[in-house]
Amino acid sequence: MKKLAEIFSYAMHPLFLPLYGLFFIFNSNSVFAFIPAVAKNYCYVVTFICLCLLPVLTLPLFKKLRLIQSYHLSERKERIYPVIVSVFYAFLGFYLIRQLPYTNIVQQMYLVLIIVLCGFAIVTLRWKMSMHMTAIGAVCGFLLIIGFRYFGDVRTTFMGLLCLAGLLGTCRLYLKKHNPAQVYAGFVFGLSFVFAILY
Repeated sequence: MKKLAEIFSYAMHPLFLPLYGLFFIFNSNSVFAFIPAVAKNYCYVVTFICLCLLPVLTLPLFKKLRLIQSYHLSERKERIYPVIVSVFYAFLGFYLIRQLPYTNIVQQMYLVLIIVLCGFAIVTLRWKMSMHMTAIGAVCGFLLIIGFRYFGDVRTTFMGLLCLAGLLGTCRLYLKKHNPAQVYAGFVFGLSFVFAILY
């Protein structure tokens, strides 16, 4: 059971959630489904490089500088440096994506991601909050915005994502990475923050 919880936690890692967010945007039965395939693929590639690959490649440098003790980032203070660097990489991704037409919604996702990361970093200065739950909560919030503002059919996807969020929260608790308050606060923070910004 522990192995399954670890595998699911890795599959739903915050680094991957922006990619899942893009998938939901492009398959939401809204106007964004008609974005040209070339633009979609470009967004996927830029997002993978800027929000997945580059942050991971930066971690060995942090460890060498002794800014982090392990790649698990278990300690609250260790999370601040990777989050700040991720903000920089998100700005880079935003700059690269804004060069392409038909990507306004993706640009919005990047800007909201930057704001959420900054907010998360501020909270982390004082308290440890679940990064996994913040990320999946933010995706849920963004999905709601697509449904409310852009009339996308997101009902089935949203309910499925809520189930995944519940399962993810259970895994984080089972692995004793967080307590219930940190899990609930992370999800509510991510969802409400994104919804409040964009609605």
